Amino acid sequence: MMRSGAGHGRMQVIGSAMRHARKSLCSRIEQLATAPHDAFVVAWPTLVAEVEALFRHEEALMEAAGYGGLQAHLADNALALCALHRVTPQVEAGDTALGREALGALAAILSLHRFTADLALVGSGARGRKTASAPARFTRHVQQITVRPGPRRAPGNGPGR
Repeated sequence: MMRSGAGHGRMQVIGSAMRHARKSLCSRIEQLATAPHDAFVVAWPTLVAEVEALFRHEEALMEAAGYGGLQAHLADNALALCALHRVTPQVEAGDTALGREALGALAAILSLHRFTADLALVGSGARGRKTASAPARFTRHVQQITVRPGPRRAPGNGPGR
């Protein structure tokens, strides 16, 4: 539990680094989502590697911050990476529609994680302090998450059938 001004400053720096890295990755996702078919296929493995690197970096920062919910966060990251790796063969085979759908889901997960990371770091570094910007960040993150309905399928025509 860090209560000193220096500890609070450290949490702000860690939080800022995490937000910056996720924003940068979200920009890359947006670029790739609109890329032409061939460019999408070629860039996919690099994006997956960037996600892995970001998650490792973020996990190290959260561990350094003493974030108590790190195990749950690790599980979320592992789930997202597993999904990316599972669709990679199809994307590399040319199924860019599936890849673009995965990017949409990844962007939503990253946005949600930006919010939870903010809360985690506020809780880790500023116990007992009010952080005026946390509610505003919550509102911003919730507004950034857009859930789009998937394509409608006739009964019996779902995946795996």
